[in-house]
Amino acid sequence: MINSNELLYIVDEYDTPLTPTTRHEAFQKGLFRRTAHVWIINSKNEVLCQQRSLKKDMSPGKWEPSVAGHLGPDDNYFTGAAREVYEETGLPIQAHHLDLVKIYKDREFKEYRGVFVCKWDAEPHEIVSEEDEVAAVKFVKLQTLKKYLNDKNNDEWIKHSYLKDVFSALE
Repeated sequence: MINSNELLYIVDEYDTPLTPTTRHEAFQKGLFRRTAHVWIINSKNEVLCQQRSLKKDMSPGKWEPSVAGHLGPDDNYFTGAAREVYEETGLPIQAHHLDLVKIYKDREFKEYRGVFVCKWDAEPHEIVSEEDEVAAVKFVKLQTLKKYLNDKNNDEWIKHSYLKDVFSALE
């Protein structure tokens, strides 16, 4: 389940660090938080995609093409991204394996997102998902994924406004 007492990395509207705050208080007060989104692509040009657990408070059951999560007060964008990947997949990715695409400010969700690409070969059986976080995983060809995410009628997928930047970085 979601740990509402988890301390989050809180920032102001300019991404300047503030006092860490619990998840519950951060969401209740609408404070800006730091998050990381990591797109993992293998040598077959397939992206690791995860179906969000039905236990999630936001977008339960939807597919997403990234491993994502909130950063803690001791994280920077790179270490937090690597930690999130390990927690959600069990893959031993380190900060130096990550290529930063951009840091994106999302005013609607009150997040600064560090968006990364990671080239990593893994097989589906190597992915160890947290039941409370992930319902299923699969690898999807990049071209197929683009079609899913660009289809305005496809509501099975989470679509982020930074997609164009990530697709450029992957090609």
